[in-house]
Amino acid sequence: MTISLDQLLYGIRQVESGGNYSVVNSIGAVGAYQVMQANIPSWTKKALGYSMTWQQFRDSRSAQDAVARYILGGYLNKYGAEGAASMWFSGQPNPNSGASDGGNTVRQYVNKVMAASGGGSITSGGGSYGLGTAAVTPKLDPDELASQYGLTAALVNSSKELKKLFNQAVAGGWSAAKFQASLKNTKWWQTQSDTLRKYVTTKSEDPATFKQNWSNAQFKINQLAVQAGVGNQIDSKGRSSKLLQSAIYNSLALGWSDDRIKDWLGTKATTHGGIMWGDAGTAFDKLHTVAYTNGMKYSSDWYKNQAVSIVSGKTTQETVEAQIRKAAAAQYSAFSTQILAGQNAIDLAAPYIKSVSDLLELPETDVDLFNKHVADAMKHSTPLWQFETQVRSDPLWNKTKNAQDSAMTLARQVAKDFGLAW
Repeated sequence: MTISLDQLLYGIRQVESGGNYSVVNSIGAVGAYQVMQANIPSWTKKALGYSMTWQQFRDSRSAQDAVARYILGGYLNKYGAEGAASMWFSGQPNPNSGASDGGNTVRQYVNKVMAASGGGSITSGGGSYGLGTAAVTPKLDPDELASQYGLTAALVNSSKELKKLFNQAVAGGWSAAKFQASLKNTKWWQTQSDTLRKYVTTKSEDPATFKQNWSNAQFKINQLAVQAGVGNQIDSKGRSSKLLQSAIYNSLALGWSDDRIKDWLGTKATTHGGIMWGDAGTAFDKLHTVAYTNGMKYSSDWYKNQAVSIVSGKTTQETVEAQIRKAAAAQYSAFSTQILAGQNAIDLAAPYIKSVSDLLELPETDVDLFNKHVADAMKHSTPLWQFETQVRSDPLWNKTKNAQDSAMTLARQVAKDFGLAW
């Protein structure tokens, strides 16, 4: 039977590394297809449009797949499946050359690849090798399979017509070019936006440009992610998170504007150890400040949800701050007019705060609207002279130098009244 390129790629991966994209062997062969380090700069240049180091290549599944597809695809077209496997192993297309490497002759290696690829029975020289007749579908996940044709799994599943065509392409091992030709004849294709059609076509017909577009978008949209509060989405190896990949796709394939991308990312914002980042973090901090300076307490989840709503455009900073002030005005009704006009309750409470600080000998920064004396005075608009009398009834007062001096003054006055002191 005919071996498709996808089947051949799968067979090579299994024989070379068992599908391990991170492996580097003792002689410097890298990745799932065991590409020699010396070939990586030139092969990546040919396949991707730019050169990679072997370390970059090792860390990029997509680069490994693209290079193997490019090189093996050329071999397959020129020499057939057996010749391609032979070229990959020995650098020459004759599977019966008798050469050996790593304990395998070329024929033994080719037979293993054909068996892993589902290549049927092969007769050569010494006899017949029973390899089975069932076709093997490459064991890629849905996103990897869809990506080969310039799509995403979610997009494929969005249309019965598209999903049917895609399944035919996978089962038949169609090339990207064949899939494109069939795709352009579907009703689905005719109803899609120019942006999506261009995205799919560019990925298939001009992979170097597609790669550059993706790289540019990765940098720009990662900055939007940071601004939106979801943090850096590119790891130390230059790989995008699933969230960033989705955002890039929405931008390049669906034509989303930067504002829409940022709004969408904003809905994904979460706290990190109680802290939010980017615009969401700014909103979070502003809300917390307004609440604190007006004597209101809310849970971390409340702040997070409000910040996300602000960043995603569901509400505004001003609207939420007005809600906080309304609650504070209700709590401190005697000062409601000033609070609703924009004054902060903590500023209105300044005389009470200073009295507590002075009388109980506490740093003024340690006294706020959550101090029980201040909170009660604000709720009842207590006269200052009465407030200070109440503060002196606090047990802390007795431990202060103020209290001790006051007691000494009182004792001296009593003594003077009895003629015991002058």
